Amino acid sequence: KRQYEQKAKTENRVWDEVDQRWVAVDAKNGTPISRGTTSAPPSANTQSSAAAPNGASQSKPKIKAVSLDQVNTAGKSATVAAAVQSRVAEMKTAQEDAVNRIRAAEESKKQKEAEEDIVRQKLEPKIKAWSEEHGKKKQLRALLASLHTILWEGAKWKQVNLGDLLDDRKCKLAFHKASRVVHPDKTMHLSAEERFLAKRVFDALSQAKSEFDK
Repeated sequence: KRQYEQKAKTENRVWDEVDQRWVAVDAKNGTPISRGTTSAPPSANTQSSAAAPNGASQSKPKIKAVSLDQVNTAGKSATVAAAVQSRVAEMKTAQEDAVNRIRAAEESKKQKEAEEDIVRQKLEPKIKAWSEEHGKKKQLRALLASLHTILWEGAKWKQVNLGDLLDDRKCKLAFHKASRVVHPDKTMHLSAEERFLAKRVFDALSQAKSEFDK
């Protein structure tokens, strides 16, 4: 044990970030650093086993990000060093791919928001004319009776007669059928303009149904 401690004090060692251990290096080729334990690098904070006095604050260890630009392969064989460098290259590629995906997602989000603004300006007057009258929200029966006038071409909706909607049961049935046509989960395959229209129609019908049930 004494010989090991004496050797640890005199030999040149560096901390291996990959293997998380000390490795001995040639004094001519290695970089001498301060001594540390075999289980932690020299920068690791050590704490006394005695409890801190009341009111005394203990310093928290600093977390340092791992850099992939400088990987120490000192003391490793050529095969191991090559494997380490290959792994580092893979990790760098993965990081770059992740960053590119995030940037692409952000760009896609901005593009969708811009498209939605254009669609909103185009369809807002049409939606307002269908859902409101003299500044007041139309009732459910009126919305369902005129739903065919606002839906996009190809929508799976058959015009409903206002007289049939006077029956509460038929009115509720028509509402459920209309909801399936314009529900956001059912319109994901449509264009941005049609999705926006469907969502606004769905919201208007849902709000009118709430008033109908009161």
